[in-house]
Amino acid sequence: MQTPRNQVGFTLLEILVVLILLGIILSVAVLSAGGGKEREIEQEVQRMVQLIHLAKEEAILNRQELAVKFSPNAYEFLRLENENWIPYTENRLFYQRELGEEYELRLLQDGISVSLQEEDAGRILLLSSGEMTPFELYFGLFNSESQYHLIGNALGEITVEHPQDLNHV
Repeated sequence: MQTPRNQVGFTLLEILVVLILLGIILSVAVLSAGGGKEREIEQEVQRMVQLIHLAKEEAILNRQELAVKFSPNAYEFLRLENENWIPYTENRLFYQRELGEEYELRLLQDGISVSLQEEDAGRILLLSSGEMTPFELYFGLFNSESQYHLIGNALGEITVEHPQDLNHV
């Protein structure tokens, strides 16, 4: 008759379960952390598009003329008051968005590149009639081929194109 021995260690099944759990945890961690700057750019582009749509609706509802002013590393929302453009502060969503120095914005209107350095240039008008200044905006990292291309038409519709044509809004 055999007497039960004290078993020391883990069974093969226990080791396999632990390895499978570790694999799942590592794959989730890699997927959630991956794509750092690319994911950041995509989120900022989506935020910008949604804010422009929201500002366009605000202009219509409040019957006022608004604008998006682009500078080399930022964008902000303005409103027309007594023939002067002033920051739009009535809604906390429309504060000036500062982008990092590593980002590049290029604005084209009527196919012509617009200087983002000049005070009175680089504006997209959002009119109370629902119309918008047609534009093309390239947004990405300096010296990178991965740039988003935003195309806005006079009706206020914005299309987003990625170099791989992944995203349309």
